[in-house]
Amino acid sequence: MKLLFDLTRTQPLGKTQMHGGGKYGIAVFLQLVRMFPEHIAAYYNDALYIDPIVLQTMHEKNITAYKQSDISIVDAIRKEGGWVYAPLSNLSYIHEDRINVICTVHGVRGLEMPEDKYEAYYENHPGIYRLKHWLKRLTGRESQTREIKRWQNRLLADNVHFVTVSEHSKYALLSFLPKVREDKIKVFYSPCSILEHPAEEQENMGNLIDGKYWIMVSGNRWYKNIIRGIMAFDQLFTEHQDLIGDVVLTGVSDLSQFHIQINNPNRFHCVGFVSEAELQQLYRNAYALLYPSLNEGFGYPPLEAMHEGCPVMASAIASIPEVCGDAVLYFNPYLISEIKMRVLQMENREIHEKYIRLGRERENRIKKMQEQSLSELCRYIISFVQ
Repeated sequence: MKLLFDLTRTQPLGKTQMHGGGKYGIAVFLQLVRMFPEHIAAYYNDALYIDPIVLQTMHEKNITAYKQSDISIVDAIRKEGGWVYAPLSNLSYIHEDRINVICTVHGVRGLEMPEDKYEAYYENHPGIYRLKHWLKRLTGRESQTREIKRWQNRLLADNVHFVTVSEHSKYALLSFLPKVREDKIKVFYSPCSILEHPAEEQENMGNLIDGKYWIMVSGNRWYKNIIRGIMAFDQLFTEHQDLIGDVVLTGVSDLSQFHIQINNPNRFHCVGFVSEAELQQLYRNAYALLYPSLNEGFGYPPLEAMHEGCPVMASAIASIPEVCGDAVLYFNPYLISEIKMRVLQMENREIHEKYIRLGRERENRIKKMQEQSLSELCRYIISFVQ
């Protein structure tokens, strides 16, 4: 009997090619294959992008791989013995006969962070979105009740075994789902998401952005709160004429995606979706990362920035303080005024150097915890089929 690994959850979701859950799933898959290749099979959507490292690893380790165009995932699970692991909570097969599920829950964003007043400004048609938002608020309590019921049905099912990625996520689940026993949810920190790229690849890339710049990432998702970050920088550029530097935005192709007034558009550079190697280089050369996220189950970007010697300013919310400790400058992500304060504070040379040092120390410490958790997670997952 083998465990079927649901690789579709590492592939593009909607308009997002690479996401935190996908990075997580790839790291878990590679470690499982290293440790237990004889117990792993895989399933993926051959019509979507899949990381070349995953394909290469499956080939080198002779992993049985099922393609979505050839077979349904339910049939593939049953063919391999009835056990599936999903690195994201895709439980379309939870109620299927003779199927057992091991699943990682990264958080309950729909319950923790159901809405934000700036959410409409990320949409192509904000007027229509505001109407939908108003209707959603009218039925908000009913919608949340349904969401809680869905989660409870999942976590209380006898054929489902859950793990999560931080203490924050565990206790968020227990807070919203009081019927779930604490021992039902096991915590294993998210594995390290950083892949080292060959030196020649890095040398051939050249500089993506010249001069001093701050960076913000994942700008296409409203809960990453990039609009408040843009507004903070825009105000600073107007109020402090001597403030040197621009802002790089990833996940955004054009400022017109945001329906807000920007007075200094020439100070913002939208680079769209970038490769992992390009993102690492952007972190390496950035003055600092601003990470105003409104919700995280774990949160990779601060650690990825720290690894490259890029100091971090981040939200004091959700799992971010648990992961980042005292190694970042924190702010209230709902207060543009406080975001501005931290940007100015980071302009102090001594503070900037302090958070470079603290960031490297924290990333090294968390990386050791991640390595231990990853091995423990893989042993836990595989224990169901050995």
